Amino acid sequence: MPAGRSRRAVMVFLLITAAVLGADLLIKSWSFRTVAGTPVQLTPLVTENHRAFWSQYPHEATVVVPSVLNLRLTTNTGAVFGLGKGNRVVFIAVSVVATGVIGLLFWRSPHRAWVLHGALALILAGALGNLYDRWQYAAVRDMFHMLPGVNLPWGLSWPAPAVPAGHPPLDGPTEVWPWIFNLADVALMVGVGLVLITSLFAPDPAKKPVASAGVSA
Repeated sequence: MPAGRSRRAVMVFLLITAAVLGADLLIKSWSFRTVAGTPVQLTPLVTENHRAFWSQYPHEATVVVPSVLNLRLTTNTGAVFGLGKGNRVVFIAVSVVATGVIGLLFWRSPHRAWVLHGALALILAGALGNLYDRWQYAAVRDMFHMLPGVNLPWGLSWPAPAVPAGHPPLDGPTEVWPWIFNLADVALMVGVGLVLITSLFAPDPAKKPVASAGVSA
């Protein structure tokens, strides 16, 4: 029976999606109200001049777990790790299409594939959380900084960011994890990872007839 015809599977899928999406939006809202000491009001300047916008809200990181997790506010007009910055319309379109694809994959999946359902719910919640930000603010709200101050070994660094022509070259970040992210990003990455794992360890249907034939013989 497909999951779309199982009331229990649909309820679990929707509950996980709603819980993660709600948590993501609540954390974003709370962080942007409190972490900077004054509520951050996102204006068009956030996409026009990122540095000028955030110069209005200077703030120190809030330590959650020393050397493990800080809260520091920023915005991202790209995808995970800041890729493809400025392509808001493209990301919104991709998110809408992805939402439909995830729903279709869930509907057609086996009704007892609970791990797959959870993974798809995480991906859907992450996509919807960041889609809301892009639609509402033209930028995604980020706040989690993992392993702050923990540098790569042996003097290594990540590739330096691109700079406009004539601008002095910049050094690449040396922290193990220099990116700032949100709960939606975590849900997306965990969900995709679980989908890959379930696909790797899923039984191969093509082998079943062979095995049955061997038993019959």
